[in-house]
Amino acid sequence: MYRELFIKDFSRLGELLLNITSEVNGRNLLSDAIEDSFRENPLFARELQLNAIRSIAITYLSEEALRKWTEGYKSQISESSSVVSVIMAGNIPLVGFHDMLTVLACGRRTEIKLSSKDRYLLPAIVTLLSDINSYWNDRIDFCSFAGENSKIVIATGGDQSVTIFSEMFKEVPSIIRGSRSSIAVLSGKESHDDIERLAMDMFLYYGRGCRSVSTIMLPVGSCAGKLAKELSLISPFSDDEAFMDNCRYQRALATVSGEWFLDGGFFIFKNATTFPPPMGVIGIVWYSSTSDIDNFIENNKESIQCIVNYETSKGMIKYGYAQMPSLSDYADGINSLEFILKNS
Repeated sequence: MYRELFIKDFSRLGELLLNITSEVNGRNLLSDAIEDSFRENPLFARELQLNAIRSIAITYLSEEALRKWTEGYKSQISESSSVVSVIMAGNIPLVGFHDMLTVLACGRRTEIKLSSKDRYLLPAIVTLLSDINSYWNDRIDFCSFAGENSKIVIATGGDQSVTIFSEMFKEVPSIIRGSRSSIAVLSGKESHDDIERLAMDMFLYYGRGCRSVSTIMLPVGSCAGKLAKELSLISPFSDDEAFMDNCRYQRALATVSGEWFLDGGFFIFKNATTFPPPMGVIGIVWYSSTSDIDNFIENNKESIQCIVNYETSKGMIKYGYAQMPSLSDYADGINSLEFILKNS
């Protein structure tokens, strides 16, 4: 039965990834891929790559998680020769892993177009999977162009790419994702532990993910300076020169233009004029009532991925959990598992 094979092999892959990443000085296929990724993309710091791999192994690849995720679809899941193309982004390490996993969970084959910024990690992980069971060699194909012979396309990229993808794949059932970012709603009474967790939501992966909090909403009258100082003392993810260059550039722009800003050392707070703000900037939105919050969310709903510390129809994401999605936390709120099963 295909679903049982999928769960068995991918849960074994999860165990293997945890074992490999726990080896402090071990040299292996995955460690080589991490070094190659860091050499080509300094924003892929080694520890951040390891964090992404461990998070996938723990959150996505446990037998319990895989079984629970696919339980409601088990009557529809079966092996198929249909091909689903996945065009992956490269803003954070392994950002496209969930799309690949979803295609394979449905029993479909996949062809993957990797981002040039993240072209080593996933092939190394697929090799490890194929060592567990060579069956997967014929189910996953890496290619330089995806979508030509596919039943479905899942493509993620910047806003300019979205326009191109939408035109390229207009005749094919597709999920096209553009740039998004996340917000957090603060009460002004956060504890030190809350701020520590918020720092992870904001600065993990240098704040470059769609689930990264780039804008915070503060009640009118609260002290943004105190918050900036606390955050500046917490985050360990601020040592990359390219990241710091962005911050210095944004600080210089704000200084020259005379805009209000607060300097956090490796970030600046500015009143939010655009959403999301550029890298190195954390936007501040002031609110005096819940209607102010709701209006901001409504006006930016097409660009917001996650809302931290605010009750929505989907529940509440607590501080520290924005970067820890479950298998059923689908990007842009589109259930890609159902989409694939329905359209292929």
